[in-house]
Amino acid sequence: MRLSNVAVFVLAILAVPAILIALGLGLLMAEKLKLGWVEVPVHYRFTYGVEVGGIAYEGSTVTRVTYTHIPQWQMVNGPGIGGDTEGQASCVKIPDGRMTCLLPDTSDWGDGKHYYPGIDGLAPRLLSVDGSPTGPRKEFIPIYASNAATVSGSSEIPTNLLPPIIVLNDPSDPSSAHLFDPEHPERTLGPGARFLGARIAVTNEPVSRGIETMLPWLVRSKSSPEKLNDPGDPFLRGPPGQALYKQFFY
Repeated sequence: MRLSNVAVFVLAILAVPAILIALGLGLLMAEKLKLGWVEVPVHYRFTYGVEVGGIAYEGSTVTRVTYTHIPQWQMVNGPGIGGDTEGQASCVKIPDGRMTCLLPDTSDWGDGKHYYPGIDGLAPRLLSVDGSPTGPRKEFIPIYASNAATVSGSSEIPTNLLPPIIVLNDPSDPSSAHLFDPEHPERTLGPGARFLGARIAVTNEPVSRGIETMLPWLVRSKSSPEKLNDPGDPFLRGPPGQALYKQFFY
């Protein structure tokens, strides 16, 4: 049976939405399966040290940044400089019961004196990329999936790029947090305290885990933007004058 021109036209009109839906589902599935994605993970170790009462204490943590290239034909933004960052804060107990923590996820902070680029923002500024020298530099060398495998070396972290370090006067109470000033460590750690510096290095070590054993109040959902302090807490009164959130520790 031969279809009329009208019937053919109607079928064509009905087929268009079906084709668009199928195309959309195909693109969504391609994104879900990461078809054509290029992912290059790089592990970074961060160490820092403080001296209290003449004794040195060192903390360290290993984070992973997965640099991702996403094909332009997928319904996502891409390609990008970086992808997911995975890791946790480094926390060190000192004998008087207090604790220091270097926080990995506070890249939107600034207190007028220090700029906090976040852990994944330090590598383009301090490490070797595409054979460049290590150490602080004015030029920012972006890291993509295409050159992430070239990132290497280690570097001291200058004070102006140091990720935030906090001091918990009572590790069981997040509202006891103070922002640590590396230029005046005695203000939060007492007379004679010293900051011994911090360092970033590329490593093959596994990502750090288990911070909840030291800070059990982090057990609840990491994805919740739960504020850990209240108006009047010391952390909010001093710089950076912002709330402390649970996800800053991850």
